[in-house]
Amino acid sequence: LAGRSIAPSGEPTPKLSKYLAGCAAKLTGKCGAEIFLSFSGNNNNPSDSCCQKLVTTGIDCHNAFTEFLEAKEPQENPSKISLRSLDIWNHCVAVAAKP
Repeated sequence: LAGRSIAPSGEPTPKLSKYLAGCAAKLTGKCGAEIFLSFSGNNNNPSDSCCQKLVTTGIDCHNAFTEFLEAKEPQENPSKISLRSLDIWNHCVAVAAKP
């Protein structure tokens, strides 16, 4: 997603909300929660099965999830969230590439 899609209120714009809903529909609730928790300070990566689902959603969905999290967690350093997002994505791509 090019640029920010977050309204000044910190809420996703309606267009982003619809896009996020489509992305989230590709994940199970369990995997969505697992991926969300992977952003916490424990540095645990999502399970292999959830990584497969994340990669299936695509990088644009992953980036939209990251933007949403940055907007919802103002106390966190956005660069920390972005770096963790990159770590999670790279880990999951490597998992998905395994035969």
